[in-house]
Amino acid sequence: MADKKSLDDMRDEAYRRQDNLASDIDELIDRVNPKNAVTRWKNELVGSVKGFSSAGDEKSDSTLPVVVGGVIGVVVLGAGIAVLVARSRREPTRGEKVAAAMKEARRATPSAPRRRPRSP
Repeated sequence: MADKKSLDDMRDEAYRRQDNLASDIDELIDRVNPKNAVTRWKNELVGSVKGFSSAGDEKSDSTLPVVVGGVIGVVVLGAGIAVLVARSRREPTRGEKVAAAMKEARRATPSAPRRRPRSP
């Protein structure tokens, strides 16, 4: 009967470890999800700003929206700059393509040997 008890204990321990591993994997997936990370950072930022404004430095709660708005403005500005940089890598125009093709054709064709001018 002792073997039966120990097998049941081992099975229970294996199930417990499996459940712990599954919850650890779920937590890791949640941590690396970009959407959740942004939400977590936003909540931490708002919490730190709230803590700063209520830290007894005579700042009222009305400054909180101003600070948060400034932070959001900086983030939006950075995102806008990133979009502009990404969009600036445009495809060449038709004229630019033709000019590049002509330049490449000139390089590919062998040039005639140059004659030396006669000396007097």
